[in-house]
Amino acid sequence: MLRPAVLFVALAGCGDDTAAMPDAFAGTPSIAGTAVASFETTSCETSSVLALSVQIADEVHCLMPGQLVAFEAGPKIAFAGSAVLPYTSAAARDALYAAAMAGTGTMQITSAFRTIVQQWLLYRWWQLGRCGITAAADPGSSNHESGRALDVSNYSEWLSPLEAHGWSHDVPGDPVHFDHLDSPDIRGADVLAFQRLWNRNAPDDPIAEDGQYGPMTEDRVKRAPAEGFGIGALCAPRLAPPAAGATLTEETPCAH
Repeated sequence: MLRPAVLFVALAGCGDDTAAMPDAFAGTPSIAGTAVASFETTSCETSSVLALSVQIADEVHCLMPGQLVAFEAGPKIAFAGSAVLPYTSAAARDALYAAAMAGTGTMQITSAFRTIVQQWLLYRWWQLGRCGITAAADPGSSNHESGRALDVSNYSEWLSPLEAHGWSHDVPGDPVHFDHLDSPDIRGADVLAFQRLWNRNAPDDPIAEDGQYGPMTEDRVKRAPAEGFGIGALCAPRLAPPAAGATLTEETPCAH
């Protein structure tokens, strides 16, 4: 379900896509590439759809300017996942930085914002009994699609600092998981962003732009190009990219 009414307010003021960015950045409409569904049985890393996921995150930024911001790796924070998208709300980022400064050692983050295509793969791998995944949320419903979630592999070292700075640690069976509950829950924004990207690149095969994950959207997720659409987000500036020099290894499976 698309929860926050603010998403529709932001969308109403978005304007015409073609006027949002100069033609030099637009590219050519295309859905050509390696289908997301091809990784159901050939991969266990959501890095396989990272390029597409970055486009989706950028489109969320177009829809809801300022709602997602990048956080950086450094001496106190390291990325330890194959496809870490280091985006949260601004409030969650500030709370993360404060917790990192309050603790000792380096926080190992394996997952933050996650897109509908990444969640679809994780869900399929769980359904197929692959990749060591013991549980996975339905696509469109994952906490990581909310823009306010983190997975921390060395969570036991960071429980006190994170909880002291507003990060909840109360998802049963998922000890690595934290939520910044004071931040808006934007689940559905990634679905809407994907729908808009699909329609921009496949105008002859449109789907509803409603932020709802259903059979029609699932069909397009499966066929979407892992390398990214020909035309990505059409607004400027885009989100900052994942921090350079991050240590990228296999993503830790998680349920939510």
